[in-house]
Amino acid sequence: MKRKNFNQSIKYKIGIFIIAVISALIVDICFDFFVVEYTSSGFGEILKEISVCYELQDALTNEKAQFAYYIKNRDKKEELLKSCERTDEIVDKLPLDLSHMDTERYARVWSIKNSYPVYADKRQEIIDSDYDANDFIEKVYDIYEMQDYLIEYGERLMDITLSENNEVYQKQEKFFKRLPFIIGIVLLPIIVWIIYMAIRLQALILAPINKMVEVSKNIAKNRFCDRDIDVKNKDEMGDLVNAFNKMKHATAGYITSLEERYELSELLHKEAMEKMKMEKRLNEARFDLLKSQINPHFLFNTLNIIAASANLEDAKDTEDMIRALGNIFRYSLKTDEKQVSLERELSIVKDYMYIQKMRFGDRVSYEIVSKVEDDKVYIPSFSLQPIVENAIVHGISKKEEGGKVVIRVWEKDEMLHIIVADTGVGMSGERLSELRDFMKKRSTAKIGIGFGNIYKRIKNIYKTGDLRIYSKEGKMTVVYFLIPQV
Repeated sequence: MKRKNFNQSIKYKIGIFIIAVISALIVDICFDFFVVEYTSSGFGEILKEISVCYELQDALTNEKAQFAYYIKNRDKKEELLKSCERTDEIVDKLPLDLSHMDTERYARVWSIKNSYPVYADKRQEIIDSDYDANDFIEKVYDIYEMQDYLIEYGERLMDITLSENNEVYQKQEKFFKRLPFIIGIVLLPIIVWIIYMAIRLQALILAPINKMVEVSKNIAKNRFCDRDIDVKNKDEMGDLVNAFNKMKHATAGYITSLEERYELSELLHKEAMEKMKMEKRLNEARFDLLKSQINPHFLFNTLNIIAASANLEDAKDTEDMIRALGNIFRYSLKTDEKQVSLERELSIVKDYMYIQKMRFGDRVSYEIVSKVEDDKVYIPSFSLQPIVENAIVHGISKKEEGGKVVIRVWEKDEMLHIIVADTGVGMSGERLSELRDFMKKRSTAKIGIGFGNIYKRIKNIYKTGDLRIYSKEGKMTVVYFLIPQV
């Protein structure tokens, strides 16, 4: 008989166990059905009625709080509307059947259902109206009074419901006290029968599985030296054990192959890191190229003005121009920092604009308004002057009546905002779209080394930084910096 058990299929063994368990469950279900049928006739309805009353109180209280917050702040309107919808649904759920409730509870439910639509209409009127509406305050207090009235009726309804259903609960209380003993008497033989069948199933099936678990733990530690598992079973479990032994040998070979691939991936990772370092050096080289960029026309015109000023004046303006030009050269050629103070960057812009005013006279003007401490905030070096130069060269100088450059600086939510605007010739919508597309692709092919590199440096230095451009043909161009200060 014992030998026969080893040769029986797992399907047969599990089938015997399932039949035993199903038999036990049928007995248990029959008993449970009796208990449920006995209790659900009244107790479930009690819980349902109490639950609806509680939901009504909670919904009315929450709606009152949401309404008061909305009236005070005119905010979170969506949350108030959701709260109102929830109250509407719960009021609709209130049972109104005189045959299943006493007259007092019926009267309370009837009062709530008839007064709530009036309140809902007035509430919606307040939500949709403005503060300056006629009798607004008086209507709001009317709503508050109606809310208190409904909450009070809801509390009274809860008390009446609990009182009315208490008698039903008292009748079933004795049965519930004896219920644990009855359940124990019924379930005890069922539990004993299932335990016996489980022990038999464990002896026939789980023993081989336990052996495989022990070997699997060693395999998890990358040890494949255990002897193959040997079992007497000639069923599916025996086939599984034989397959497990073969899998163990295959896994050993697979691990060796993975180790070789890991070494190869390490080499590829090192190559990728080297590539990233090269890209970083390339960005630094582009930045150096930007700093070394000097507009030949700007130098030529500036030198001509200096020569003319020296002949016509006492040399004071000439001295100031030479000083301003020297500051620009010194800053562009000797500044190695990636970030400098806003004060330093604005100083170079002022020197540059001084030279341009000497060049263009009243045709050019500028204004700088900063609402931050310039010496305590930092921006990428050599970022404002190229933008101002673009405004002069490509915008204002091409306009016969000249124009103005305006710089605005402020800080909000730990973000530095800088606007450089000019009243020059602007650009067409097609050119502006083309410029923005190339910015997104981070290309300098058609947007110029200066502007393109400033955009790239901001994106490389700050994760949330940005550079935006807006323009209207014939009127203005605006460049907008967003630089984090955290």
